[in-house]
Amino acid sequence: MINAKTAGIQVSASELVEDATFNLPTIERKLRLANLGLADEVAADQPGSGIVLTSAENALEDEEGNKALDNFRNPKDLGDDPKVPKNITLGGAPVKVSLLTRTGDQTVGTKTNEWTGASNTNLKSGQLTIQYRAPQDMYDCEGKLALGPRQVTIGGVKEAIDGQVVIERFYLKAPDDSKPTELSLYCDAGKYITEVMDEYTEQSKPDEKLPKSVEFETRNAIRDFGDAGQEIMTNVDYFDILLSTREGNQLQYYTVKDYLDLDFDKQPPIVGIKYGLILRSENAALNEEGPSEFSVLGKSSTLNDGLSKKYLRTVVESYVTLRNISVMDENKPAI
Repeated sequence: MINAKTAGIQVSASELVEDATFNLPTIERKLRLANLGLADEVAADQPGSGIVLTSAENALEDEEGNKALDNFRNPKDLGDDPKVPKNITLGGAPVKVSLLTRTGDQTVGTKTNEWTGASNTNLKSGQLTIQYRAPQDMYDCEGKLALGPRQVTIGGVKEAIDGQVVIERFYLKAPDDSKPTELSLYCDAGKYITEVMDEYTEQSKPDEKLPKSVEFETRNAIRDFGDAGQEIMTNVDYFDILLSTREGNQLQYYTVKDYLDLDFDKQPPIVGIKYGLILRSENAALNEEGPSEFSVLGKSSTLNDGLSKKYLRTVVESYVTLRNISVMDENKPAI
């Protein structure tokens, strides 16, 4: 009996190790792509920001009460540069706040497939939404084709354009509504293009060896985003993120709420993301109840009442530095 119990614990422990080793790198690989080919900085007022914090629904205001730039919509004239996202919509309307990067201290969405803060603890989970230009023909987190740089017809002439803009969000959801405490980490992916071209259907035709990409009828309109997405990791009790900024030689961490609450002109550029999860084993393995309190991203969380404490649980945290940004030391002159 002792051997059988020990073997069960070892199996459960190996499940947690496998999740941390093989599934979590999915998030990190995507985060390293965030902001590729888009904005110079990652911030709430940067069109094309790789960490998506704002849309027309929650665009910040300056001291005079005027709407500032946001990550999708540009109320100011930025010219006709096709590389800069401008007036991006989803279903003909601004992208909903509940589909943007959020932390557990903010108001959640209420509709199907929106971020609801699903969690098995006393704290709400967060959501991470990123965007980047596909550097080559590749597959998004749902396994759908995203096209990299290619040639299309513009004004009757073949011209090269950049890759499609891929937008992906990571959040917790119960695959089965009848089992609301069986939470999984999902990724929902969509795409949009910003270039003017003669025939928009032309750009969705990749190499003959590849499957067809999503078809666009116009530019600046996101397709295939806002549905449930693809389950990428099971048995996750909690998930949240922190935004990282650099002030001098020190890293400063913010929740999305705290960051957006800063005065508009005092919001520092974001240089990294720290994320944390509570992972649970597939099967109950403990004879006695395990811990019910965990510390994740500096916050203490307690498992909800009614949940079995006989599963192995572990906290996983990771910090990812954003690669595709322009970071300048304020103490050094620009070159």
